[in-house]
Amino acid sequence: MDWWSMAFNAASLLLLVFQGLLAWALWSLRKQFVSGTHCEKQCKAAAEKHTKLEQEQAKLKQEQARLEQAQQALPDAAEVQAMAVQLAEIEGSIKAVMATVQGQAELMQRIERPLNLLLEHHVRGDK
Repeated sequence: MDWWSMAFNAASLLLLVFQGLLAWALWSLRKQFVSGTHCEKQCKAAAEKHTKLEQEQAKLKQEQARLEQAQQALPDAAEVQAMAVQLAEIEGSIKAVMATVQGQAELMQRIERPLNLLLEHHVRGDK
């Protein structure tokens, strides 16, 4: 064999190895890049998720606005203090009314006792 045929065989072998490496590299790159349909599916899913999150965010903003309005309707510290003072005044008035009612009850008992004696006297017909 002459050196041309050996060089040709070596070049063929090198070309075969190079083509194998190139095929492997292309196959590996195919796994690295995304296909158009897969990308469209993912983009559509992401857009749907984004829309859903925007709707949830809008709902949360409405709820936050409603809570802020409710919070503004609540009394502040000065109003609560004023209500506490009014309640203390009412408590004092109620105690005064209860004392009056108890006094009236004692008076009623003092009036009731002689009245019951008179009623018994009339019912028995004591002479």
